[in-house]
Amino acid sequence: MDAERSPSSRPNAFSAGPYFLILSLWAWAIWSCAEHWRGNPNYSYGWVVPLLAAGFALRRYLELDPTTLRSQVRLRPISSWMLSIVGLFAASLVFGLEYAREQFWHQEIVLWTICLLSVASTIAVLWARGGSPLVRAELFPVLFFLTAVPWPPRLEQPIVSALMRWVAEATTELLHWLGVVAQTSGAAIALRSGLVGISEACSGVRSLQAGIMFGLAMGEWFLLRPSRRIILLIVAIVLALITNLIRTVALSLQAEWHGVSSVDSVHDFVGNVMITALVVAIWIIGKLLADRSRARSTISFGNLRERLRQLGRDSVPTHLQSMSSVLAIGLLVGIGAAQVLGAWGNAKDRAQTAPLFTAKINDANRLRSIPSEIWNELRPSSGEDIHRQSAELPGGAADCFHFFWRPSPWNRFALVHRPDVCMPGIGWASTGPAEPIDLTVDGHGLSCHLFRFKRGNVYALELWGVWRNGEPVPLDYAPDQVLGAAPAPASLHLEGKRRSATEIVACSVIAEKTPPTKEIAVALLQSVFEYKPHE
Repeated sequence: MDAERSPSSRPNAFSAGPYFLILSLWAWAIWSCAEHWRGNPNYSYGWVVPLLAAGFALRRYLELDPTTLRSQVRLRPISSWMLSIVGLFAASLVFGLEYAREQFWHQEIVLWTICLLSVASTIAVLWARGGSPLVRAELFPVLFFLTAVPWPPRLEQPIVSALMRWVAEATTELLHWLGVVAQTSGAAIALRSGLVGISEACSGVRSLQAGIMFGLAMGEWFLLRPSRRIILLIVAIVLALITNLIRTVALSLQAEWHGVSSVDSVHDFVGNVMITALVVAIWIIGKLLADRSRARSTISFGNLRERLRQLGRDSVPTHLQSMSSVLAIGLLVGIGAAQVLGAWGNAKDRAQTAPLFTAKINDANRLRSIPSEIWNELRPSSGEDIHRQSAELPGGAADCFHFFWRPSPWNRFALVHRPDVCMPGIGWASTGPAEPIDLTVDGHGLSCHLFRFKRGNVYALELWGVWRNGEPVPLDYAPDQVLGAAPAPASLHLEGKRRSATEIVACSVIAEKTPPTKEIAVALLQSVFEYKPHE
């Protein structure tokens, strides 16, 4: 017997069970991705993706011929004890995923599992309520959300590294054509006025990811045919790379004409102009590719009201209502239990919530604003840039940095920004392995590391220390391990956010012809910072 006509259905009644389940799943997926959109500038465009996906889904539904929709539900009534087992399984699954996500256990696998679970559940409900015509109509809006899900580090990091090198080399070549003397130095561009570094933010991966998303969105916006959507997507990728290259050339010219220090004042402005140009260009090309002879249905609020009334008149089998409601309750219970357990663990552990280091601000130690590019890259809870002036220092001055991150799973990424990782990217060559240094600050023993670099006839020495919850972090790790692309040593304690407060202190001394001594770096740190461990 057809499900709509079976005794188990409720004709002329609207059940919110399946729809509440889908809304709950998507709220969970968006909530899970939101911390990445907020914490990683590369994915800040993700906030607009759910709105676009919802708009595309609504338009496709209103344009669909309702006479083609056929319910595919052929379920038999389910007993109460079986529903209880299903609900318990759903709650356990969601609890495991949510707790793993909260504690940053295999975060990319967990995040993609949550999002794919939302996609698969939505497709299942669409098939149950309208059959293959409804699934085909709504498939693109459902899958479009995946453009906002962060890429796995194993995929993203090689692309970022390759783009950084390509941008530096291409920019240098273009500067030569413009008559500017430039040379590639690692992932940096050496100009007469100084070095312009190509960081991850300048690599073009942000433009690339946003370009892919917007290219797909405009293909749907203009209802392009599949072949033209592919063309628009390819053009969007090329435009993303070109606009980012133009941005880097413009910043390099700014550094050449007005000094490297002037780049920070125009950095964000140039970036905003280029991303706006990218969006406008993709929209124009999508408009040109649109088939003007293709018929479009007229969508109005009256049409929307009528379709909603029709949706309310559709019968929903009782067993489908029950199953959806149980799954939705299991979802909420699982998330709630994971959050309660996580909050209990956070309250139980004694985590560092305030920095242990404090800068001594006086006539010799002057506080300066941290460049926005560094701040946006690191995103600490607090930070200080101290310029130390002293006749005992080479050149009479040196710089120190201090950053602190409150407990958060994102603190692990601060460990990637290590001198031996970042300095070669701006043209400095390492002259030896890191040297462990034990020193005393305010009567407390501290463990740091000393890094030595050379660029031409200029030498740099950096005294660098990192602590997680007040405990020094050893250097027996690689960036890939922090990013999750390789197994990390247990000594890092990367998993979870409890007891993950991270603090970094760095003091740099630069001298010409003769390398500075480690005693100068140690004295610099002692003269700039106070250290007061919490009781």
